[in-house]
Amino acid sequence: MHSSTRAAVGCLLSIVPTSSIVLAASGYTPCPPLMERPCDGSAPSGGSTEVGTLCDCGTGQWVVNTPPPRLDPPLPLAEDRGLHEGLVSWNWSLRGIAQPELAMASLTVRGRSNLWAAGSFSRASLAHYSSSRREFWSGGFPACPRLLSLAATGGASLHISASTAARQGCSAFASAAASGACSSLGLASASMENLTIAGSVGYSEATQAFEIAGNFGPLVDVFNDSVEGSLSADSSWSTSGVGSHSGSASVTVRPDRLYCAFTNRPYVARSAGQAIAGGAGSVDQNGSASWSSMAVITLSVH
Repeated sequence: MHSSTRAAVGCLLSIVPTSSIVLAASGYTPCPPLMERPCDGSAPSGGSTEVGTLCDCGTGQWVVNTPPPRLDPPLPLAEDRGLHEGLVSWNWSLRGIAQPELAMASLTVRGRSNLWAAGSFSRASLAHYSSSRREFWSGGFPACPRLLSLAATGGASLHISASTAARQGCSAFASAAASGACSSLGLASASMENLTIAGSVGYSEATQAFEIAGNFGPLVDVFNDSVEGSLSADSSWSTSGVGSHSGSASVTVRPDRLYCAFTNRPYVARSAGQAIAGGAGSVDQNGSASWSSMAVITLSVH
């Protein structure tokens, strides 16, 4: 070999990193900027299954960042009070709790007429949370792949009840509602849009019967792409003898809301939920009315 040829080869070898020679000899290849091998072995859209689980990645590390959640109320709310409006008295118990992955609101009210006085009352409780979590690669790229498993979890429960005495001018209305969403990679997400139940009970002097309307009927199935459960059917009727009725709803995230892959994709998991409990009523003719409502939601991604 001519000296000029040997010099050219030596020059070429001098610019090839030693690490590349070692990787080539050991069978390792550099990790791509984005790789994804689902746990079920199928290729996702836009992902790569050509790269095995062994590849050379950068010198950084995965870092999890969890900002402070937004909570309303910021501290648990407990209100137990009484009010006298002339000859009408009202007593109520109100609760509101917001945590990073849970919101709960409840309300219970009792009212009474004395010496034939009339009065009305309304109140509501609200709780809301919003939280997030982010995992990102910090340091030299490409990012190292890892086994990543995420699941949307949680659900919501609602309950209402209303009761009145058999007196003209006595009525009670209760409502409960929950809504929220959580999201991350793939199917690890769920949403609930305004799950609501409401109902009223009132006494009619003309018919000598209680008029019932709202979600006080038998349980029926409800579901969408991400949640499933049941709620009391909406109906209306008249009845005598009993002026107290209740209804409920309960849904959970479907078990298929998952993401699982050997991947170097970063992710952001977001969760938010709102619970509202409210009601209104009136009393007259020495009668009474009471109602209660409760809503709980717990959507999140883990």
